[in-house]
Amino acid sequence: MNILIIDDEYYIVQGLVGMIDKEELNIDNIFTAYSAQQGMNILKKEHVDLMLLDIEMPKENGLELLERLNREGMQITTIILSGHQRFDYAQEAISFHCFNYLLKPIGKQSLNQELSRAITFLNSRKNEPEPAPEPDIKGADNDFVRTIRNYIRDHLSDADINRIKIAEVMHLNPDYLSYCFHKEFEMTLTAYITLKRMDQAKYLLKNTNLSITEIAEQVGIPNISYFYRQFKKSTGKTPQQFRK
Repeated sequence: MNILIIDDEYYIVQGLVGMIDKEELNIDNIFTAYSAQQGMNILKKEHVDLMLLDIEMPKENGLELLERLNREGMQITTIILSGHQRFDYAQEAISFHCFNYLLKPIGKQSLNQELSRAITFLNSRKNEPEPAPEPDIKGADNDFVRTIRNYIRDHLSDADINRIKIAEVMHLNPDYLSYCFHKEFEMTLTAYITLKRMDQAKYLLKNTNLSITEIAEQVGIPNISYFYRQFKKSTGKTPQQFRK
């Protein structure tokens, strides 16, 4: 696993290098560059799996580099590091399929957690076929939103799953998280979570003998009255009617 760090600030680059747990993350090489052009030269010469990229750099900024990489057909899983919480930057980062957008300064623990998450994603993509796109979602998928969706899928039974909890886990601002998700799919995170819960409830009703109460708990809605209301709003039927 090879990582490339691109930032025009020498001490920031060296600080990031020093914080990365190479052995624990099984990283072979950490390449460094102090301009977009230096980074491009490395990308053309070396195999790079993951890139940490600053946005604001002289001559050519990080987003301009990503645009150039896209034009040349070079898609590198990228984590944006920025000192500015700007939605226009975030919007462009989404369009280039960045894995995540993190604000500087970032601590050692947060950095390594994010790298671990990105490396896990890269390894799973290498070892498994790409999942088929979900037909009920509008828009093109990308690494960032796929990560959110996978987290929701794996924690669907958690009653407290919401944008605050997801943002905390992903080390993101909740407003930025909501903005990115809605921009990509024209659907709020809350609506998506409810949609997935109802989909899972319908599957369990049709394919298991679990009671309605047990199903409600498994999809993260232990309040049975609220579950009934949400289910009927979604399907036009009560759970018993749907099961028949």
